Amino acid sequence: MNRVSFFSKLVVGVIVLLALIVLHVIPLPILEVLILYVMIFRPRWFKKLVDQFYEQ
Repeated sequence: MNRVSFFSKLVVGVIVLLALIVLHVIPLPILEVLILYVMIFRPRWFKKLVDQFYEQ
């Protein structure tokens, strides 16, 4: 995997996390629903993302 692809995915990940933090300030349980979704359905995109972080 080339470094540009990893860096761009890292930037997207940071932007998503920042958006979740901003949305978490509003009293909506968006972060909790997202975590519950990942825990129950275990989507492939999440496993691939975790594998890529641990691969580096």
